[in-house]
Amino acid sequence: MKSRKLREEWDAIPNRGILPNESTTRMWNTIRKTTVDKYRSFYNWTTAASAVIILSFSAYQAFNRSGFVKPEITSTITFSKDVRLLNLPDGTRVWLNENSEIEYPKSFIGKERTVTLKGEAFFEVKRDPSHPFVISSGAIKTTVLGTSFNIKAYADKQPEVNVRTGKVKVESTQNTVLLQRGDKAIYEAETSMLNKQKSLVLEPEWKKVLIYVDGLTLAQVLEKLKVNNHFSVMYLDEDLKNLKIQGTLDTRQGLYEMLQTIAFALEIKIQTTGNSTFLISR
Repeated sequence: MKSRKLREEWDAIPNRGILPNESTTRMWNTIRKTTVDKYRSFYNWTTAASAVIILSFSAYQAFNRSGFVKPEITSTITFSKDVRLLNLPDGTRVWLNENSEIEYPKSFIGKERTVTLKGEAFFEVKRDPSHPFVISSGAIKTTVLGTSFNIKAYADKQPEVNVRTGKVKVESTQNTVLLQRGDKAIYEAETSMLNKQKSLVLEPEWKKVLIYVDGLTLAQVLEKLKVNNHFSVMYLDEDLKNLKIQGTLDTRQGLYEMLQTIAFALEIKIQTTGNSTFLISR
């Protein structure tokens, strides 16, 4: 269309007729080569380049989906007297002790679920036999399918792994040990060896600071609190026992403060009646 319009404009030039037809034809061919044909070539090149870009982007997306591109990494750091409870993308729960750092992807891709730990953390790993959970912590690597265990890997202390449930494989550059409930492995820096021992501590005290209550009923949460607190409750309505709670409780608040936190979350009343007894009502 642009070529035809340009030719019409050329034919409409008033003085064009004073030149011989051979000359005007030659002039028109020159004009066409430097205008219409040139831009047609540029258009074809642009189209081809766009196709290459689209194909390249599609290839990048394919590589990204297949796991060749590294996922986006996030990290959490704790400080003195700071204990946190994290939910990883796969459903694994991690209690992170003070002065610690954990790095993990925003979404797990590939054959392994890999995280990096500096400091101390207690793991409750979501079971997935086809995707082992791997923790890199300094000189040791811990691999599990689904279990609960504690890893201590502070820079100024010997790395240590304690297993509460399930089975765990711990590796160093010199040897590998398999652990199960009640076992622990201690890394000796001088020999780069892991020593397997029995452990009397299945769950560290610092972890008990935070209680995971997500999805539990009010009655179940109160039973958890009774493990370390002596109190009793009365319900004005039995249906209150089945109210579901979401979140985490911090035991450093004290019993009364935790009960008030629960009351606020469930929009109920929990009042003391004396003698370590509490009345629960709407």
